[in-house]
Amino acid sequence: MKLIRFGDAGKEKPGLLGKDGARVDASGFGADYDEAFFGGGGLAELRRWAEKDGGSAPRVAASVRLGPPVCRPSKIVCIGLNYRDHAAESKMEIPKEPVIFFKATTSLVGPNDALVIPRKATKVDWEVELAVVIGKKALYVEKEKALDYVGGTRCITITRSGASSWSGAGSG
Repeated sequence: MKLIRFGDAGKEKPGLLGKDGARVDASGFGADYDEAFFGGGGLAELRRWAEKDGGSAPRVAASVRLGPPVCRPSKIVCIGLNYRDHAAESKMEIPKEPVIFFKATTSLVGPNDALVIPRKATKVDWEVELAVVIGKKALYVEKEKALDYVGGTRCITITRSGASSWSGAGSG
C-alpha cells in the first residue's frame, strides 16, 4: 500500500497509489496521515478500508499536485554522517556514536514542488536519504522488533538549506 497526499499546498487530502498506478482519493476513509493516524493503528484500518471501499473511491487525475505523503509529522529526526563514503568525501571522521539532529516539519514539500533556498545563500548542498516513517507508537523497542514499528520507507532529497522533498509516494 502506497500513501499519497494530493491537492493544493496546505490543503492536501489523503490518497493511495494503486498497483496499477491509479491515484485513489482516500478522504472517504476519514483520517489524514498524521501522528494520530500512525500512532493509533491507522495503517491497518486504512488497509481494511482500501480492500472494502478503495475500488469504488474516486480517482485523482495525474495532473493533480502530489504533496508530502505524510501530514506534518511531529518531528523529523536525522542521523548525520551515516554513510561512510560521504564522511570520507567530506574529509570527516566517522562518528563513534550517531550524530542526531532535527529538521523542521515545515520543510516538507511534495516531490515536484520547488525547494526554497534562503536568499543570499552561498553554499547549498543536497543529499538523497532514506526516510523511515514510524508506523505506530514506540518507546525503547528491542533491536529484533524494530522493523515491526516501521510504517514505510521513502527516498527524500535534503538540502542544507533545510528543505526536504519527498520522492514519490510513501509506502506502508
